[in-house]
Amino acid sequence: MSLRQGAAMAGMLVLAVVVLVDATASPPGPGARATDPHPGAMCRCPQRELSDYYGEAAEVVMARLTGADELSENDRRLHMEVLAPAWKTAPTESDRALGPGDTVTYRTARSTATCGVQPVDEAVYVVFAHPDAEGDLRVDTCSGTRIHARAGTEVEDGGFVDVPSRFVVSRLDALSGLDALRGVAAAAPDPTDPDNASLLGLLDLAPLAHGGLVRVREAPREDAAVLATIDRYEGVVSREVGYEVGAAVVLARQDGWSRVHLADGTPGWIAAEEAGTWFPYAELPVRRLAYLTGSWSGHVWPDPGAGNPARSARAGDPRGEVPVTVEESRMVGGLPWFRVAILSTTPCGGPEEAVPELSGWVPAYGADGEPTVWYWSRGC
Repeated sequence: MSLRQGAAMAGMLVLAVVVLVDATASPPGPGARATDPHPGAMCRCPQRELSDYYGEAAEVVMARLTGADELSENDRRLHMEVLAPAWKTAPTESDRALGPGDTVTYRTARSTATCGVQPVDEAVYVVFAHPDAEGDLRVDTCSGTRIHARAGTEVEDGGFVDVPSRFVVSRLDALSGLDALRGVAAAAPDPTDPDNASLLGLLDLAPLAHGGLVRVREAPREDAAVLATIDRYEGVVSREVGYEVGAAVVLARQDGWSRVHLADGTPGWIAAEEAGTWFPYAELPVRRLAYLTGSWSGHVWPDPGAGNPARSARAGDPRGEVPVTVEESRMVGGLPWFRVAILSTTPCGGPEEAVPELSGWVPAYGADGEPTVWYWSRGC
């Protein structure tokens, strides 16, 4: 056998071994995780659309790597700093809301053969995390986690099959905004539903201003039993409609009757004849010293429920009160929307300091059914 023939046969043997190994290795399916090792092959996952990764993840966030440490022969821990409000936050006992400056920790495989996310100092990652069997949050390359930018420079080839890198943030804003709208639709109040638990507006109980009494009945009928006769707003669940001016919180309206809650939580009804001015929620915050509550999802739409939303950097503000101006409201599909401008600070320190940061429309209710916009009734 010549030297050339021997080399050719050796090459064929090497090729046969490679083919055999490749045939016996089972690449992970679409839902594969780094905890699903496939011996004999490097981690190979079909590239998927961004919405698939987002839909399956428990937590989605943009974060910068600040450190890593080895946990075992197979695992390492990644320490990251959150750069923007999370698009999704995994549920925990503390019900955390991740925002800029928060720190997060994820587990991952050390080896790329098991889809481990490799640590690159100061790199910015788009993270799609999943809880593992031990209850820790885990990341891997099969689930979509990847470097988005290095040293502040966008990674041009670090996008997804359907979304280039420069559009990843806006696409995730849109996906999380769609989730928010689904939650709002599910919790949207029905004004005629006697079991509705969302605030519809405030009701002035006129007789109380003159030392009179207001009867709260069991049902919206004149012959219904009287549950209580109140002589002050402390007798019902109430809020201030103006400076030290109380009004009853109304949860349903039927034929002029208003459903309220007594101070102990018992629901009851007040007749129109025993009440004064009705203040619908859709009108209350307009052109007042207003703020966004903790029920706000953090999204602002260019039109009521339409267009690609922006995700405000103030989303999940731990103070729970983000100052805004409210220019108008609009009813869309029976749900009020407010046109707002998010302010850098309250106008109390001077209008020149309250700089508008983001403008658009927000739904009047959050996924919890609570108002997303309210006002400081006593001003500054």
